[in-house]
Amino acid sequence: MDADDHPVETILAEARRFMVPLYQRKYQWGDERLVPFWEDVEAKASEVLEGESKFQHYMGALILAPIGEGAQIGVTPRVQVVDGQQRLTTFQLFLVALREVARQHECLDIISYVQDYIFNPLKSKDSDPLTRFKLTPTPSDREVFHDILDLDYWKVRGKYGRYYWGTGVPKNTPLRALRAYDEFKKRISRFCQYGPVINEYENDIEAAEEADTGEAIELRLEALLKALLNRMKLVVITLGEDDDAQVIFETLNSKGEPLLAMDLVRNNIFYRAEKQTAQIEELYKELWDPFDAAWWREAAPFARPKRPRIDHFLSHVLTAETGEKISMRELYAEYRAFAVPKGRPRFPNVEDELRLLERHAPTYETLEGRKSSNETIAWLGRKLAAWQVTTAYPVALQIAVANVDGGEKDVLARLIYSYIVRRAMCGLTAKNLNRVFQAIAQRFVESGPSVSTLVEFFDERPGNSTRFPSDQEVRSGLLSKPLYQNAPDARNKDILWELELASRSKLAEKIEMPDGLWTEHVMPVSWTDEWPFPGGVILERSSPDPRVAVRNELLHTIGNLTLISGSLNISSGNKSYSKKKEKFEEHSGLFLNKWFNKAGFWDENSIRMRSQKLADDALKIWLGIEKYGGKIHQT
Repeated sequence: MDADDHPVETILAEARRFMVPLYQRKYQWGDERLVPFWEDVEAKASEVLEGESKFQHYMGALILAPIGEGAQIGVTPRVQVVDGQQRLTTFQLFLVALREVARQHECLDIISYVQDYIFNPLKSKDSDPLTRFKLTPTPSDREVFHDILDLDYWKVRGKYGRYYWGTGVPKNTPLRALRAYDEFKKRISRFCQYGPVINEYENDIEAAEEADTGEAIELRLEALLKALLNRMKLVVITLGEDDDAQVIFETLNSKGEPLLAMDLVRNNIFYRAEKQTAQIEELYKELWDPFDAAWWREAAPFARPKRPRIDHFLSHVLTAETGEKISMRELYAEYRAFAVPKGRPRFPNVEDELRLLERHAPTYETLEGRKSSNETIAWLGRKLAAWQVTTAYPVALQIAVANVDGGEKDVLARLIYSYIVRRAMCGLTAKNLNRVFQAIAQRFVESGPSVSTLVEFFDERPGNSTRFPSDQEVRSGLLSKPLYQNAPDARNKDILWELELASRSKLAEKIEMPDGLWTEHVMPVSWTDEWPFPGGVILERSSPDPRVAVRNELLHTIGNLTLISGSLNISSGNKSYSKKKEKFEEHSGLFLNKWFNKAGFWDENSIRMRSQKLADDALKIWLGIEKYGGKIHQT
């Protein structure tokens, strides 16, 4: 038996046939395996694009057994795939999907390059027509798999049209390879046009942004190709004649629980503690045992990729301590590099190392809503959860332990929240939020967390992808931008609830946001003849009249949005303003809706007037850096 690790490129570049035995399962990977695989490749491609790919990613084991004929001159050698055929098949399907996207964008060099990893060059004595395929799957998969490799996308879709539904292949299809191919093509195409998706908030608004073209698309395709071929590795075990393939297969596929990255970190820490002759049992009980609670192993609800909280916690701690970008998929390697940089321990002893984790744990638990160790951090955690921006957690960890007074910590937390909200109000991209917060963490490592440091950071960044919007830009955005779309779902509800609190008098009851509130368009998106234009003019929604275009632009702005209960939303529907007003007066107790008691009608000017008032309130709630000496960048 011979075992060694190799990048995928090395495994697929060699001219040989990977033969899947008849007794093996047909291709089985569904979305529960395809999505994490895609996220691994996407993350590595993003690192390649940014020039930050530090570690290779292990994808598991590949067990091969040479087939009897051995090396024959003029014949392409064959190897039996004892284990790992699901991964090999997935690699091939990914490469073919990437080739099809390259065809769509006429990236000829990439098409040619991919072919070398899915097809073998025929040798003089090759007689089997299937020799040209690198991988020969089981007979039940063979036809569809080889058609996918041989035919272009539309021919595949034509031949297997009965397996498509709408725009794709359903999850429950019997042809899993077809589903994988179709899903990869969609995800690769999206990545090439819009770049990597870093968080769920970005995913919501990304489709509204313009797609990149030309050179950027080709660079992203190359990055995906490099990520799979060069940055992904397998442990390749090549069996000898005396090795029992089945015993080895069963051993490697036993049902043991997979180790988390934090399990590997724990093992490494206490291995070093033993070498230091530390009191291991005492250290474990005091400083590690709390992390063994089930809560830490649950998936972090709003973070990407989907991993246990303990892994995300460790990643945030590393960024907070170093200011560096941390790869979640190489977390163990990242931690080793942090704890023992260049072979020299960072901490005098392991206890100090564990104390660091202990120091940050209550803050993370507070951000996630498990504890309430600090009121400011608990408030920030609720806001970041509403906006699904956990990439700000390292900065929150730094603020929590900063050597500044509580008042300054409050301002820092509010500025972080305001930055996220203001950019949405102005329709500015969320693509760079992960990079922005990592860069802030880096600045805080260098200069210490403070309001002046944060203001200075944004003063140096006037560009569209990063800047902190000014009061003037926020007002303009609220008057003209579609807030309902730029801050979808829980985000626009959060904005409206903050405006509700600002609308309430000092004598009003202090209440928490009720469950089940819906965002309501006062003037319906599907408006009818019951919503005439000024002067009583009736126009169809499809009319080319410019007044219709103006109305449709205003429908999703802040002035036309409010909060009501779900049942009231359903009851109000697309009814006339007079009927909606009656329902609001009778059934809504929110101060935000008292505005309509005084409004006898509702048209475009009414929306603009309310937008102005809400913009005044918004500028008091979501602070700008001008108040703290920041520059006003021209837009």
